[in-house]
Amino acid sequence: MLMTDSRISSDVTIDGDIKGTSTITVDGTVNGNIQSEGVVIAAEGKVTGNVIAKSFVNEGLIAGKVSAETVELKIGSINKIALSTKTLSVEPSAFLSGKIKCGG
Repeated sequence: MLMTDSRISSDVTIDGDIKGTSTITVDGTVNGNIQSEGVVIAAEGKVTGNVIAKSFVNEGLIAGKVSAETVELKIGSINKIALSTKTLSVEPSAFLSGKIKCGG
């Protein structure tokens, strides 16, 4: 898992877009787009919006578009996404629904 530089705690809801240069971990709720070097949605985290990142890890819920070089969808995650990535890892019991573009 990526090291976290910024964290959105479980008691926080953000309605709006987030831009950063580090790794952002979402324990709370984001209704908006996230653009950063790395994005991690923790088990209790929820994102409704698009994600652009070099690395994306989901343990929680996302509904939107994801564009990242590497994507990890962890056990129990819910992924309702249009996905574009070079490298995709899907663990057992991860839910994935949507379109996938994988490769160069």
